[in-house]
Amino acid sequence: DLEIPALYQLCISAVVPRPVAVITTVDPASGVLNCAPYSYTSLSGHDPPVVTHGLTISRATGKKDTLRNIEATGEWVLNVLTTNYLEKANECAASLPYDQDETKLAGLEVLHDCSAVKVPRLKDARVAMECKLIDKKEIKNAEGRHTNTIVMGQIVKFHLHHSVLKEGQPENQPRVDLHKLQAVGRAGDVTYWPVGTTPDTVKPIERPK
Repeated sequence: DLEIPALYQLCISAVVPRPVAVITTVDPASGVLNCAPYSYTSLSGHDPPVVTHGLTISRATGKKDTLRNIEATGEWVLNVLTTNYLEKANECAASLPYDQDETKLAGLEVLHDCSAVKVPRLKDARVAMECKLIDKKEIKNAEGRHTNTIVMGQIVKFHLHHSVLKEGQPENQPRVDLHKLQAVGRAGDVTYWPVGTTPDTVKPIERPK
């Protein structure tokens, strides 16, 4: 049996790459904005579009600000991490007091134009999604301690910058161009991978008939 630190390192180095969601939430009591990157993230359906995030519980401090805010408001914005703001987003992983705004520390600008949620999105994010909580699942370890909460959110609105859209698509069938987006994922250790894409790192393939 592996100790928890060893199991953590094995998991994050074996399940790769993982998409990174830079999640913005708001504390409803104070109005303070919270921003943090999460790589326990996945698209889990498209009808309706659903995303999931695994939000771990700190043994020392308990629930993180992101989880507390989502539980209190039922809403957040998933900002897709890309190369143009990787360093700034990484700064948002710092452990700050609950009443401090990570975007100000990192120098990230926000846009207050979301219409379905009362949460701002990041200006540097070329793709952002307004999300509403539809369910959550608390995970407990073998000792019965609450160690993780998986939140499931329905995407209720997309924000797509024109610079990353695939050309030639009808207006009602938008697609994101992988090369234009230059997305960033996570791998083992504190390693971001892939960091953008090149023609050599993308292999289009046909679906079997």
